[in-house]
Amino acid sequence: MRNWIRLAWAVVAAAGIAAMAHAQGGPTVYGKTLLQTNEVPADALARFAQLDAAMRAKGQKPGLMTGGNEDWVAKELSAPSAGNPYRVVVRVSGTALADGDARSVWMAGWRDDGATRLLPITGTSKTAAKANERVEFVGASAPLSFKEDRTRLPAISFLGTENFRIDQVQVEVWGGIGKSSFVERIWAWSPLLVGLVFLGLFFWFRRT
Repeated sequence: MRNWIRLAWAVVAAAGIAAMAHAQGGPTVYGKTLLQTNEVPADALARFAQLDAAMRAKGQKPGLMTGGNEDWVAKELSAPSAGNPYRVVVRVSGTALADGDARSVWMAGWRDDGATRLLPITGTSKTAAKANERVEFVGASAPLSFKEDRTRLPAISFLGTENFRIDQVQVEVWGGIGKSSFVERIWAWSPLLVGLVFLGLFFWFRRT
């Protein structure tokens, strides 16, 4: 009986450790192929900081319908329909200013023929950050598909921060359907693992 319980805990622990290790390995869940990586330049970061300062002076909080925004456009990229869907990923590094939640608000998308189509980015917040703590966010827009084969410009829009100071931003573009994360695959198999454990326990009790 105790051996089966130890085995059950070992399976759960191994799955958790493997899932954590894979989650830190790479952002393959964003798409099949990494098409472009951009380092947002210092002049754009300075404009982001100016917007932050102006909003704080007015007591404004960042949001999709409030405050202001500062845009930055990456170099052009060929985005044929055969590569659908496309996702823009924003990696933000900086420092929490005080104890509490830290947040960085963004939108991302594409500029095409002078028109910009932007979608909200999720994943760029952290709860219970510590003062002067180094914080890194990774956020992604929803996948977007194109009907026409043409060259487009990836774009981001900065809407502000709360309790956070930015010092580095990277913008990635991913194409194609990404693989399921290891965590998702583990949860998909978890009913079978649990069933096997309980089946073993059933036969153990039958023997005793």
